[in-house]
Order: sequence, then C-alpha cells, then structure tokens
Amino acid sequence: MDTTLQAIFCRSFDSYAAGKRLPLQSHKAAHAIMQCRTAALGGHVQRCPEDHVSRNQYNSCKHRSCPRCAALPKARWAEAQQARLLGCDHYHVVFTLPHELLALWTSNRAWFIDALFQTCRDTLMTLLQDARYLGAIPGIVMSLHTWGRTLSLHPHIHCLVTGGGLSRAGQ
Repeated sequence: MDTTLQAIFCRSFDSYAAGKRLPLQSHKAAHAIMQCRTAALGGHVQRCPEDHVSRNQYNSCKHRSCPRCAALPKARWAEAQQARLLGCDHYHVVFTLPHELLALWTSNRAWFIDALFQTCRDTLMTLLQDARYLGAIPGIVMSLHTWGRTLSLHPHIHCLVTGGGLSRAGQ
C-alpha cells in the first residue's frame, strides 16, 4: 500500500468530503494533489539522444499545497527568511499603553508616541545595563503599532532586543 499524501487523498478524500462542508479551495487543493504528475494533467515523453531509453514525464499541478510542487519554493522561502534573521540571540518585547489612557492618546497622539518610545528605551536600557540581567548596552529596534487584530485602538511598541551588547569597557 502506497503511503504518499497523494495516495492517501486518492483513497480517502471523497468519503471524507462527503460528510463535511469543505470550502472550494480545499476541494481544489485536494484534486490538484490527487492529479499531480499523473496522466490526468498530461505530459511528455523523455528520450535519450540515441533513443535507447524513453519514459513518460507527467506534468505537475503547481499548487502551493502540493508537497511535491511546493517543496522547492518552501525551502527557498525558508532559506531567505533564515538569511534575514539577526546574527545573534535576540528577544521580542512588547510594551502596551494602558487602555485607561486611550482617551488621552487620541487627543495627544504625538506627545504619547514620543513618551512611549522614550519610556520603552529607558526601561530596556536601565534593566539591561544592570549586571543582574545583561550588564551591557543592547541593540534595540522598535516599531509602533496602533491597532490590534480586530482593528481596535491598541497602541503598543514591539522591540527586538539583542541577547548581548556592548559592555562599559567597550567589549
């Protein structure tokens, strides 16, 4: 019995889908996977120049959910993301403005933005320069977000903080 994803879909998808209300995109993905590199999508004959050996090469579905077709693009994407990562340990820290201050935020936005950035920076610098924590000046990148996932007002700052830093001695 073949245990590829394609074989599992061919054996089981129709009976599974019969009892469920699946979205159209799920049906399209499943049918693309089931037909990938089969005669259903057509193909061509590959021959050696002397015509000693020939074999059928079937076309791929090129669907992003297909493990055969999407493996190389996924690997390339993961490699590109890996190259974008910081070359050191780093941490994600989020500072949020208390919701009790949202009414003031709307009327004093510029002042609050400056104050929020300054407070975040001062807090991180004070804590991380302390020998109990890092004992060094860290690298920090900060980004302001003013909305939450539901597009409600939710001012907060995301900080990427290095796991190391520059000591007072310059090391």
